[in-house]
Amino acid sequence: MTDHPIREAVMPIMTWDDSLDIGVHDMNREHRDILDAMNAIYDATQAGKKGQPVIAMINHLGAVTARHFRDEEIFMAKIDYADLENHKRVHTKLLKDFAMHQAAAVAADGVPTTEFFQFLRLWLAAHIKCIDRKYADYSRAPKGAAGSAR
Repeated sequence: MTDHPIREAVMPIMTWDDSLDIGVHDMNREHRDILDAMNAIYDATQAGKKGQPVIAMINHLGAVTARHFRDEEIFMAKIDYADLENHKRVHTKLLKDFAMHQAAAVAADGVPTTEFFQFLRLWLAAHIKCIDRKYADYSRAPKGAAGSAR
């Protein structure tokens, strides 16, 4: 037995499954990129890494997420999504919360808190399954029935 039994069988913070597929190829790809970046941070910290390498990974996650939110907002504008402004506000709040966790990890020499990983897991799953699914469904609704998809 080792001093760190958790390190022997590191599980990803979250894995992709069909429940996360919103049916919009480009957004699914970006969601997977975010998930991969989250898991990379988690794997690194479980392997005992900290400092600049982990900070760089967190910064990368922030950049990937900000780019995705921009792309998602462009997509929603193209489909004339009625709830775009509310969705933008959710993105702004998520980025603000992420920045708080990011700053805490930097202050702790690249050691993210447990709350950071809980935030990531809940944020990604809830945001995709509930909020993003709404615009995805809206994008597939027949033009005359789009109002019912809101």
